[in-house]
Amino acid sequence: MDALASIEAIIRDLLVFVVAMTALLIALLVIVSRMPDGNPLKRILVALSYRVGATVAAGLIAAPATPIPGLDAVVDIGAPILLLWYWWTFLRGLWSDRARTDATRTIESAKRR
Repeated sequence: MDALASIEAIIRDLLVFVVAMTALLIALLVIVSRMPDGNPLKRILVALSYRVGATVAAGLIAAPATPIPGLDAVVDIGAPILLLWYWWTFLRGLWSDRARTDATRTIESAKRR
């Protein structure tokens, strides 16, 4: 009985965590949706949500494609390659935006002097 009680406590704690994270996600989505379109944080979070959605979609496609003989190999090989490329473009965009922002700040501070 002690093992069942500890399993119950773990599951309860996990459910509380999932509910709390869902509430935080909804609050974040509402806050971000009210930001102006030019806000860099909004652009980053929109791009991040596209990447997360694509990753979930790849996982959802993989399950039904498994029983089909030729398609399962294509999905098993192609989906990770495409996801790596998609996530790489996100990270590359973050790095280039940061470098561009740093350069703009340097130029603006030089003009003020």
